[in-house]
Order: sequence, then C-alpha cells, then structure tokens
Amino acid sequence: VCAQALSDRLAGAAIRAPSCARSELDGGYRIAGLFGVRHRVGASAPGFVPVWFARGEGAARRAWIDLRPGLAALGIDLTLEGGGVEIFGVVTDLSGGAIEGAVVSGGGFNGGSGQAVTSSGPDGEFSLWVRPGHTRAWAQADGYASGGETGAAPGHRFELFLTPESVIVGTVVRAGDGSPIAGAEVQADGTSGPRTFTDERGKFRIDGLLPGVYKPGAEADDALGLAAEQLVLGLGETSAPIVIAAHPATYVEGTIVVAGGASCDDGRVTLRERERGRSGAGRTEGDGLVRVRGLLPGTYEVDVRCDNFVAAMDVSPVVVAATPISGLRWELMRGGSIRGMVVDARGQPVPNIHVGARPVSEPARSRGQTTSADNIGPDPQGHFELPGLLPGDYEVYVHTTSTPRALPGRPVRVSLLAGQDLEGVRIELPASAELRGVVHDVKGRPVARALVTVVAGAQPQRTPVGDDGAFVLAHVPAGTHRVFATRDGVPLRAPGTGDDDLQGEMVELHAGAAQTVKLVVEADDGRISGVVRDADGGAVSDAFIAASRESESAAATTADASIRARFRGGVGERPLLTDADGRFVVPGLRPGKYTLRAQRRGGGEAVLEHVAPGSEAVLTLAETGGMAGTVIRPGGGAPEEFSATLRDRNTGYRRSDEFFRTGGAWSFPELPGGDYELVVSAGEGTGTISSTLAPGEAQTGLRVELAGKVTVRGTVVDLEGQPVPGVAVRIGLGMIMSTTHGADRRHVSDAAGRFEVEQAPVGTVMIAADPGAGSAVMGSTTIMQLDGTQAAIELAPIRLAPRRLKTGEAAGDLGYTVKSPESGADPLQARQMVAVVRPGGPAAAAGLQVGDEILTVDGHDVTAGNGPLHTLLRGVPEGATLRLGLARGVTVEILARRRM
Repeated sequence: VCAQALSDRLAGAAIRAPSCARSELDGGYRIAGLFGVRHRVGASAPGFVPVWFARGEGAARRAWIDLRPGLAALGIDLTLEGGGVEIFGVVTDLSGGAIEGAVVSGGGFNGGSGQAVTSSGPDGEFSLWVRPGHTRAWAQADGYASGGETGAAPGHRFELFLTPESVIVGTVVRAGDGSPIAGAEVQADGTSGPRTFTDERGKFRIDGLLPGVYKPGAEADDALGLAAEQLVLGLGETSAPIVIAAHPATYVEGTIVVAGGASCDDGRVTLRERERGRSGAGRTEGDGLVRVRGLLPGTYEVDVRCDNFVAAMDVSPVVVAATPISGLRWELMRGGSIRGMVVDARGQPVPNIHVGARPVSEPARSRGQTTSADNIGPDPQGHFELPGLLPGDYEVYVHTTSTPRALPGRPVRVSLLAGQDLEGVRIELPASAELRGVVHDVKGRPVARALVTVVAGAQPQRTPVGDDGAFVLAHVPAGTHRVFATRDGVPLRAPGTGDDDLQGEMVELHAGAAQTVKLVVEADDGRISGVVRDADGGAVSDAFIAASRESESAAATTADASIRARFRGGVGERPLLTDADGRFVVPGLRPGKYTLRAQRRGGGEAVLEHVAPGSEAVLTLAETGGMAGTVIRPGGGAPEEFSATLRDRNTGYRRSDEFFRTGGAWSFPELPGGDYELVVSAGEGTGTISSTLAPGEAQTGLRVELAGKVTVRGTVVDLEGQPVPGVAVRIGLGMIMSTTHGADRRHVSDAAGRFEVEQAPVGTVMIAADPGAGSAVMGSTTIMQLDGTQAAIELAPIRLAPRRLKTGEAAGDLGYTVKSPESGADPLQARQMVAVVRPGGPAAAAGLQVGDEILTVDGHDVTAGNGPLHTLLRGVPEGATLRLGLARGVTVEILARRRM
C-alpha cells in the first residue's frame, strides 16, 4: 500500500517516490512519517489489478485524502480487483549496468487502474501486477533522472534505462539589495517543471533532471524573478551556481466557496493580465483557500474552477498594486448532473469505462458560458455521473484508456434543463468481435515494440504487440477493417511495397466471433555503426544518437527526415549513447536511407543524411554558437517582459524563452549553426528578424524592433452570407496565438457574427476560427498579411463552410496526397500540388493526376494563404463527392469511398 503526496507545497525531491508499507495477514497496514498534505493512496498485490482509494459516490466521490499534521487517517480501506497480469523487466543505467533499489511503478491512470509499486533487485530485475492491455512502467533512483517504457501487458519485457541526473543549483536574491529570499518556490523551467524551495540563505538545488535546456524561475509572496539566460545542461552535469534576481511583487488570496457555504476542496484560481499576458495560479487543498503569488501590478481577469461545480458567469477582475490582497470570496454553483449507465450489446453493464460530456454550440450562448465534464471515476457497475454542468444541450460520449473497445459511432445528444438533473441516460456499446494475430518479418521472426492499429471508422483501435509479435484486441467493431503495424508512428511496410502503398491486411469480423490475422513486414536486421568526434577530431563519449528512416513518399519534402530525427532524438525510452571511444551501433533498421543525429546535451550536434544500413558513419559535432541582442519597443525603450521563439527554417530546430526585466536584452546560448528566424512578442508589440549563424559563431548586437499590436474586427458568416455566432477567433504570429480566456468574450462572434481581437500581432499571421463542438459549420484557418500602420483593421468576412462530418463520423477515402510544404517556405506562396494518386483509388478513377495543382475545393479558393482550408474541406463522408478545380482548367469529381 502506497501513499503519494500531491501537494504544491512540497519540493519535488521530497515527494518523488511514494511512501509504502506491506499489509499484514489480516490486510491491515500503517504508513507513518507522511507530510500533512493531500495524498493519493493505492494498493497492489500479485494476481490483482492495482486500485486507488476512493470514497463517496457520484459528485461526492473523492480519490484522495487530506492529512493534517499530528493526526492519523483511519479506515482508508481498499478492495483489490481480480484479473491482474504480471509484467517483468529490468532497470539499468545507460551502459547496461543494473540499478538495485530503484522504485518501479506500473499501471496508473494511463493503464486504467491504480498504480503498482515495487523496487528493483540486485540484478535490476522487477515484476509488477497490472491490468491487461496497454501499460506503462517507469523507474526512479537516487542520482538518476526517471525513465520509462510503454508496452503490452503481459508479453513484453520492460527495459527501463535511467540517465544520470543533471542538476541546477543557485541562489534567489532581491533585485534591489541582493539579500537572499528564503522560502521562494523555484521551478526548473519558469513556471513549470520540477520545483523546490530556497533555504534560509536563499539557496536551492533541483535534481533528477534530464540533460537539456532550462530557464529557472522563482516566486514568493513578495517577489518574482527569472534567470537571465537559459541553462544548457549536459549528461550528468551540475550547473555553475546561478543567481536569480527577484523583483518586488505581491499576492492575491481568497476562498472558493460553494453556494450554501461549503468550501471547494479541489479548486484552482488563475489570474491573467490581458495587456502583457502575465498570469499566476494557485490551488486549494481542502479548505478552499487559494493564494496566487508573484504578481506584478495590473488588472487581472479571474478564472475560477472547482471540480463538479460551475463558476459565476462574470467574475470581477482584480486590480493588483504593490500591497497584498486578501479576503476575496469566489462563489460557485452546484450545476446539474447527467447520470446513466453504459451497457454492452447484450445489455450487460460495462465496468470502468470513461464517459464525458461536451456542450453543443448554441448561437445564443457565449463560449465562456459553457462547461464540460468527465465522469467521476470509472464505476465497476458501469454507472456514470457528469456533474457541474450548465443547462443546455450536450453530447455524451464514451472513451477508453488501456483496453480498447468498440464504441458508438456517434455520441448521445441530451438536453439538461435548468435546476434539474438528467437521469437514466443509457449508452449501448455496439456488438464486437475478437481479433488476434502476430506480426512477423519476412524471415518469420517476431517483430517486437510495434503497435497494431485497426482502422474501424472514426475510432481506430491500437494495441502494442508482445515480444513474440502476438497481439489481441478483444472488442473490435464487427465489419471489414484494415489492420496494420507501426513503430515510432511510421507504418511497417510489407516486403516489396513503398511508402505510398496501403499497408496491412483486410479482415472481416463477425459479432461474437474470433478472427486471426498475420502481418508480414520487412526485416529489421540492418544496423549502422559509426563514431562521433568533436571539431578537433577527439572522441565524444556522451553523445546521444538518433536514427530516422527517410520517407520515400512522393509527398515528402527534403527536410522531413532531418526534422524527425531532431525531434525524436536524444533521451527517449531507449536512449543510445556513444561509448568511451565515441563509437555507436544503431540496430533494428529496416531497408531504406536514414538520417543520423548526434547530440551532446549541453551543446553541439551533427546531422548526417542518406545513410544506408551497413554503413560506417562519422559524425562531427560542430562547435555551438550563440545569438544575442536587444528588443526595442515602438517609439523607443525596452519592454519589461517579452517572449522569443527561435526556429531554424531549414531543419525545424526550435528554442523558446521568456525574458523579464532584462532591459530588452535577449540571448540564446549553445546554438547549432543554422538559418534562423526569431519571433518576439511583448505587450507592446511583435517583431521578427532573420539571421544565418555559422557553426561556432557568436552573434551579438542583433536588434529586434517591435511593431505595435492592433485591434482586429470582423464578421463570421456562412456560405450564404448569414452571420455565425459563437465562433472563437484567434490570431497568431509564429507559435504565439491570441487567447479567448477569462471574461474577454469579444473574441467570440456575437449574434450578428461580429468579433473583436485586441492586441493582435502584425505581419504574416494565422487566423483561426473555431465554431466549437456540434456546430453546423466547420472551422477555418487562413494565413494573411496584417499591416501595422493602422490601429484597427477590419477583415473581409470569414466564410465558414457547412460541417461535412457528423460527430463520430469517419472521413471517406479520396486516394490522393498533396506535397508537403518545404520547411521555411513562405505560407503566402503555398501551392496544393498533387504528389500521390493511389492506383485504383477514387482520385485515379476521377482522372486526378500527379503534378496537378488544386486551386479550389467545391468552389472555395485554397491557394496561397487559404491553403489550410484544403485539409478541412476534403474531410467528407463515404459516398460524398468532392469537386477539385485544377490549374489545367478542368474540374474533377471524386467519390469518397469507405476508408481502408
């Protein structure tokens, strides 16, 4: 039996591992020495599925306990569930050496159960009992960052590789006089990541980190600070001591209460300052009291949440000055509930299934006045309750976690009346069949670490294979479906096929019956060996290696493989590290060409493309450089705070950072050479510059001049020109998007279809219109150029096409693919060029040809900035006709077939 602390009041290192005890012969147990904070309690034992403790029913159900100092919590009884399966594995370091005494966990919420806990033995071996299906096991040990792996339960031997921990050390001081700040909360990456608290000397230590890029931030009741520059930590590296200068700030404190006087025991308050995008948040723990720390002066919108309850429609903003604010009171309503049962095709209750409700878009209701819910813990008898809902129409749907099931094709639509609960909602799952099979290579050997997918309408089912290549899906919808295998998200090819061919086999399943299938794929016995050297020719013994097979699809771009390698490389589930001589071997490769990436976490990387299995590769780490400069506000001076995103337009390499009271100075250390674009956003405006960085070059003095933000107004209409209310409009520059949070509902179109977005960026922007679930129209995404010479801009009407797919309906197969855009290409010059037309498919029958340029889809322009509209409009159901206007002056009509 284990207790896991859940409190934000404790440092991450103090609660990283659960506190556990073994039950006695009578089942009794006692766990002593716990912190007086909120805990989750779970139990596991051989032969059983692990469970979490919970008490109460429906909206009153609580899956935690609140401990108080000096008091004992009694009667925390747990009932184990039968049907557990045993999984085995080993915990090792990156060299393969066994790690004894690591805390190993398995199952958990992703496994649809409680959490099983054990420790590794002298040889690193462990075993756990979990729910059958798709599960995850992970381990943590002193001196290491945690590591985990996902696989089949049973049937997979888990290998948990732990990376020597990287560590950040430093001191938090007051910006004015340099005096230390005790009790400040420090997080490894601004306001996220592992946390700790400073001691009486203001010193802190954050351990258990993977190598990578970090930017520590600190906050206290009366101070807020951010490190001046990012830290790039290498493998097992401890940073040089850093100093975080914290500036004067304050806090806001209040209580979340429920109508009738009770306090909210599981709530959150978020404060957002619209003009500069500042925010802060705090959580309750049993008493409803919330304190949001580290706030700067400004007017903050308030977002109050409490599980199972509804916040008031318009919460008064909080005006923050230099002194603390306390005694605030935020009241919530109880809301309505939807209750019912999930049954199978025979009418029998389906246990432990998740049910959710999402509001149907209503023209008369603002987007800010909707709520949604997920059921309060899956119920063993199939009952569900969805509490805390406003009156209105909802779509009630089911979803699963570790055990895929045949699910209804469409959600159940219900109406919740004011002041009433809705009882007796019945969700019936369709009849299903069992599918068993194996994945073998062409030489008859089992293929491990693969994922099998069954294409069954809009809700494909997926399950991992065992190490023997076997898999089972017990609840697949009846019908004829395609089954195929993937690894790392890439389909495994049958021998003699290419990347543009459909993979897998068709199977016909009958309700209540079992069927078997065998998938034969290419052998993965290829390997690439090599060595990593530094710029002086010396061996690099701490480089992580990643290999990504380059796509052979006609639709792929030249940079695709390199981008994949960069983002998939480094410390993953199965990290590959060079040895003492800098050598490496990448095993398990299929036929094709590969992009190799060597990366030394802490600086330096090399990419080598078009490497064939059997090759000997030499990767030379180029010296890293850096970029630095200043940001200038419109009219002069420096912004108080700003964010910056740096992207290599050719490779996709990306770094982002936040800067606070640096006098406009910014910097990015340890950068590989590349062709970079820098996007800066501040409350006062946005700006973009481009620069090419040579390997090892240190660029300084780069100047980013911000263009003032603007107000954007417009109207959302349908194809007939009628206004469409309830559409949320966002405008983004690069990855920075406007938001629709809090009380500012002007982003959402009103009854006349009108909207207004303040503080919108200028330049090449993306404008996204989202009508929400259940709307009669589809959303749209458009790229355009906004001029910053005017304070307010009126857009041409945003026209939304009718929704073509009903909720839960699968898109039909069209049989063609367009060319992916090259990395760094101008989105305003995008062209929809047909790259693949599948032989015998719907597009081929309609006369579409490779090399055709698509100008319109059903009469809608999809050229230039309207390119994203092509993806939205082509989503049509089976049996629908899609009309493509082509540059060669003809229109082809494609009849969508059932997706295979």
